[in-house]
Amino acid sequence: MKLLVVAGEPSGDLRAAELLRELRKRSEVHAFGMGGDRMLAGGVDLHFHHRDLSVMGFLEVLTSLPKLLGVARALKRRALAESPDAVVLVDYPGFNLRFASWAHSHGLRVIYYVSPQLWAWGRGRMRKVRSCVDLMITLFRFEKDLYRENGVNAFWSGHPLVDEIPEPLPEGGADLALLPGSRRQEVRHLLSPMIGAFELLRDRGLVERARIAVSPYLDESAYGSVLDHPLIRGCADIESALLPCRAAAVCSGTATLETALYGRPFVIGYRTSLVSYLLARMLVRELDHIGMANLVARKEVAPELVQRRASAEGLAEALDPLLRNAEARERARERLGEVRKALGPPGSASRAAARITEELGG
Repeated sequence: MKLLVVAGEPSGDLRAAELLRELRKRSEVHAFGMGGDRMLAGGVDLHFHHRDLSVMGFLEVLTSLPKLLGVARALKRRALAESPDAVVLVDYPGFNLRFASWAHSHGLRVIYYVSPQLWAWGRGRMRKVRSCVDLMITLFRFEKDLYRENGVNAFWSGHPLVDEIPEPLPEGGADLALLPGSRRQEVRHLLSPMIGAFELLRDRGLVERARIAVSPYLDESAYGSVLDHPLIRGCADIESALLPCRAAAVCSGTATLETALYGRPFVIGYRTSLVSYLLARMLVRELDHIGMANLVARKEVAPELVQRRASAEGLAEALDPLLRNAEARERARERLGEVRKALGPPGSASRAAARITEELGG
């Protein structure tokens, strides 16, 4: 089985590596394309590394457009030269939806793993997906239902995080976890107010130390001098950041799912450039929530603070009752159980690999 795999972000690199590992249990696989360190370690012939391309926000994407177009041209040339059995596109919709259209027009089978969030910002693109994606594999059940209602061949695999985090952690100590995101833009906008919230809460005697989940995809310059603070510790992964903590401040994406599965009460923060935010408000009109955990649970399991509200003072006020009151923490932990239920049973990557193998004729 020969596959062109395109993953443009750290999370996509992880999901693609898991999927390829499961596919190799069923068939001999040669994979090439774009991804990161996990795909590289798994034997993928990488032509581009996502660290050079991972951007968020509309304005940031526009400034990176020439580089993205160059990468797309190179991958298209390689696809035509290799004639893979399928093109496997992992999330990264701004790039991958266009690539899907091109691949389909050139007779290549297209499998999309980790659905783009069309339910948030692109329902008008359903027709395009229906015309160029042969199989859409979703991590969330409601996505599968939406695609099928719009005539897309869709399969729900469940979410791989359930395998990674099988049980909630017991309640931690007196530290505060800070999860400002894995992208440089996220860290730039969220780290400072998160640190300010920690200092306010420490002055109130509610926390002793802070632990920051440091992205392995960013160098330390993204965090400035924060990691030299005597009461702040940088952690190499989310688990070690959350383990000794009583509560957390978390960027709005997948980290909210991880924090929910670990059973840590948290507050969601979201900040971006003003231009990106205003464009997002124009495009995203039908959602009640912005945090992934709240979207998946279909209710607010964690408070959301957006733009100006995601200030040091705003984050501190939202975290205060979670740190001060044991009953408030326990009620929050109970709400987080709704997230685990919504993500499905263990074995997501295995189910996805089995469905892809079936789609490609065994």
